[in-house]
Amino acid sequence: MTTEPYGKKNPFPAPVLSVKHLTAEGSPKETIHIEYSLDGSGLEYIAGDALAVIPTNDPALADALIEKLGFCPCSAVPTPEGESTDLRDALIHHYDITNVNKALLTKWAAASGSQELETLLAGDKEAISDFLWGRDVLDLATEYPASFESAEAFVSMLKKIMPRLYSIASSPNSHPEEVHLCVGAVRYTARDRKRGGVCSTYMADRLQPGHTARVFVHTNKNFRLPENGDTPIIMVGPGTGIAPFRAFWEERTASGAQGGNWLFFGNPYKATDFCYEDELVKLTADGKLKLSVAWSRDQEKKVYVQHLMVQEGEELWKWLENGACFYVCGDASRMAKDVDAALHEVIRTWGGKSPEEAAEYVADMKKHHRYQRDVY
Repeated sequence: MTTEPYGKKNPFPAPVLSVKHLTAEGSPKETIHIEYSLDGSGLEYIAGDALAVIPTNDPALADALIEKLGFCPCSAVPTPEGESTDLRDALIHHYDITNVNKALLTKWAAASGSQELETLLAGDKEAISDFLWGRDVLDLATEYPASFESAEAFVSMLKKIMPRLYSIASSPNSHPEEVHLCVGAVRYTARDRKRGGVCSTYMADRLQPGHTARVFVHTNKNFRLPENGDTPIIMVGPGTGIAPFRAFWEERTASGAQGGNWLFFGNPYKATDFCYEDELVKLTADGKLKLSVAWSRDQEKKVYVQHLMVQEGEELWKWLENGACFYVCGDASRMAKDVDAALHEVIRTWGGKSPEEAAEYVADMKKHHRYQRDVY
């Protein structure tokens, strides 16, 4: 019998090599660097790819949910794959108990007999969306008590836990048989209960060296270094958006690429939030990297990466005219839009172009893969 190669259908149990904090105590952002071994997996990646990590739920959340529903943790239930396990294991390793969608809410309304939920479901999409935001299955069990004929009937309502994608923060040529991630731990309080991002807190709180996590490589063909190592690159990655650019600078160093490398990085405070400081300081000192950093809270007026782009617009325009590839990674909702607007402004100001001509210039960059984005 041949075993299926490791990949999406058969995730690799990757041993954790190390977990360390990139941000210091007192930082408003908790960012970790985690390293996995891929030894023996047959998994391969290229700088620019992502790693899919299948998390486990917080055992304390699973226990509270089981207790609230009045089930025995040892009740036999099927997994989404059709195998059998006990309820506690199923809720920790197999089912999504942190996200509530309309389908689950509809089933819950029936099981709880809640008139309030029935009314909500008959209303508009926006009201349902507002209600679902930040609510997990324990919230439903607490606010709208429901009874189920069996633990099996309960899990049949749930979706399976899904993988989360993270931009890879390492070059395979610098770290053979390893893959590194740069992850921001999401933590917040809602309805008087401390909560966290499922996968980010799984890695930050519960994974330790020697543990394994189920992973597979997700190819990202639209985020690639230029084939010619002489081509200059401009990288814009505030916060954890720095992740793929660590892979880029490691890859360019390993391959002996001669093109210039310019990184725009940003975070709240220099004292606590200088991710990969040692590496960046050395690269800069060795003349292998031009570094522009925006510490947004270190002065009265907030400064972000897009402000630095405009400030250094004359130099940026020279790089673009010299054929530089332009990369952006990070938050899609605001940062990427602000960076795009700044790029247009630089082209208009220093290229002496009209808004229409600047838009054409950017469109041409995209067409020739000189403007690539990894935004989420």
